[in-house]
Amino acid sequence: MHASPSSTVGKPLNFLLYVEQNYSFDILRPIQNEAKKHGHQVKWLVVGNDASKHFLHENEQALSSIEQAISFKPDAVFVPGDRVPNFIPGIKVQVFHGLNESKRGNVYPERGLFDLYCTEGPERTGTLTRSNKGHYNVVETGWVKLDSLFQYQSSEHFDKPQVLFGSTFSASLSCAELVYEEVKRLSQNGSWQWLVTLHPKMAASTVEKYKALESENLMFFENNQVIEALHRADVMICDNSSIFQEFLLLNKPVVTVNNRDPLDCFINITDSNALEGAIKHALSPSSELIDSIKKYGPSITPYLDGKSSQRVVKAVEEMVGSHWVDKKPRNLLRNFKIRKKLNYWKL
Repeated sequence: MHASPSSTVGKPLNFLLYVEQNYSFDILRPIQNEAKKHGHQVKWLVVGNDASKHFLHENEQALSSIEQAISFKPDAVFVPGDRVPNFIPGIKVQVFHGLNESKRGNVYPERGLFDLYCTEGPERTGTLTRSNKGHYNVVETGWVKLDSLFQYQSSEHFDKPQVLFGSTFSASLSCAELVYEEVKRLSQNGSWQWLVTLHPKMAASTVEKYKALESENLMFFENNQVIEALHRADVMICDNSSIFQEFLLLNKPVVTVNNRDPLDCFINITDSNALEGAIKHALSPSSELIDSIKKYGPSITPYLDGKSSQRVVKAVEEMVGSHWVDKKPRNLLRNFKIRKKLNYWKL
């Protein structure tokens, strides 16, 4: 039974949540929850070999094929990645898979695929607005995953410090191989409880090495468990992955290894032998470090109220209500690659 519509369009809409990676579930769920409050119908489309319907909750409805998604006739398709099939109906809404700081490649170039960009703050808003030729809309809403992050409730208490290790997949940016032996050694001495989560595109050999370390002192967290791990941990070890930004937004200290752009709000080291000392420093942070961490969040996104999904749904309702006409130039090459990946050739 749906709630009575309270949207700005005055009628229920069909929303499609498009998933290619398992981390997308936590990003998109706040949109689902908010949309249902407005009486909209929400369905999921999980595609490719890198995402699993296993991570859907019991009350979440998944479509089984591209044909079903087209027949659903969505008014809007929400995407945390950088591509979306143009042959599925509805305005295409980019909600991003990470926060935008100075990380190269995290500002998606406009490729004629999206109608609406929902940005987390002024930096990305400005970048996309400056390159806009009237082909899309940009609305600053805040990043929807932060709704899940800030609304998570946990009452667990642990008898020893919890240290979370996370790493990106790119060999030039990752510290996973560099610190492996040190993480192995520190996890074996039992002083701290280690939690490990790795980027879904991490080399399988590296993932298996870390999974082999699992013991009473080290737990491996899959991509759908990241928010739990972020809340559980007291300190995070990372490199250049945007996940450490989420941890900083919880006002907790981070140790980075070979970060490209070290800031005062985290502790950066360049030698794996310095890892143990850096963790001890983070577990007993100075007042200066704590103050710097607290200033960090508002510097990258002003939307820390847990209500970004409300703003996203409103932006989509208004765009649908305006009878938006697709103005995008056709990116034939990108669309061909998407069709090839999905093995879908119908017109």
